[in-house]
Amino acid sequence: MMKTNKKELTVFAVCAYAVPFLMMPLLYICLQNGQDTSIFANAQMFYPAAGVMLAFLLARRPDTPKRFYILHLLVTAIMLIMSVLSAAAPQGEWLYIANLVIVIASVLGWILLLTEKKTKREACGLRLHGKLLTALVICVYFLAVKTAMVFLSMAMQGGDSWAEYLAYWRTSAPWVMAVVLVPNFFLSFLPFFGEEYGWRYYLTPALQGRFGARRGALAVGVLWGLWHLPLNLFFYSPDTSLQSIAAQLVVCVTLGVFFTFAYEKCGKNIWLPVVLHYLNNNMVLVWTGTADISNQIISWTDVAISAIMYGVVFLPFLAAKCYRKNK
Repeated sequence: MMKTNKKELTVFAVCAYAVPFLMMPLLYICLQNGQDTSIFANAQMFYPAAGVMLAFLLARRPDTPKRFYILHLLVTAIMLIMSVLSAAAPQGEWLYIANLVIVIASVLGWILLLTEKKTKREACGLRLHGKLLTALVICVYFLAVKTAMVFLSMAMQGGDSWAEYLAYWRTSAPWVMAVVLVPNFFLSFLPFFGEEYGWRYYLTPALQGRFGARRGALAVGVLWGLWHLPLNLFFYSPDTSLQSIAAQLVVCVTLGVFFTFAYEKCGKNIWLPVVLHYLNNNMVLVWTGTADISNQIISWTDVAISAIMYGVVFLPFLAAKCYRKNK
């Protein structure tokens, strides 16, 4: 990881935070008009990495993989423009086009990465090799505990809900969807990379260098959670936005601890957090049978239960070796 500076942090902050917060009036208009705001969520995932890449390119850092950076910045601009157009011309198939752009760009991204010089990938945290067995164990643990948390949450509801959920798992649907998610990662990795390259590769080491390993990672978790604020207000849970913000902070702080542990444990390999982020977002389709995460109704009881489960499962990783350094 290369050292950062205030100018680069400013560029990163403008791209990662100012842009999505400037989108809030458009999100509000779309919500009031009953429009789907999913495209704003998809576009927002690109902004953190775009901030890092733009900062590095403006600073003329050596050994930057310019082709891959330019691709990501171009796709980010396209996603941003389509988000704005979705509010101005809601009758267009913007979400479908956005998903098509993500697939094409993801394929091109792999081509550019695989044909890039190894020195450039290494210099900018894009190494494609690492501790495969360790990464596999971490992924299995993550899937196991997250699945257990979902089952526990459904069991607590009891009655017909629990019976229906068990019946759902006796069908082939969840298993087929789980298999499909494997090749789908390679066709849609770019948005998840867009977040993790910003949070885990860039911002976490920057804040850890200032506040120490534990406090730096926790600070990024808070910043990551607050970064979701426009989506909490106008996409995830407009009717229970305060509860949504609280739940988001719980998830981002605790998952941030675990993702940072995974990143460090695999030799600072950014692809493991990218995979974990992908699993966290897309396994919802397997766990619940739907990919719709908009307009949720969240109670304070839900927030409390989430805080207990996520805290018990992920916060103990703060005792890991990578968090005992305070350099």
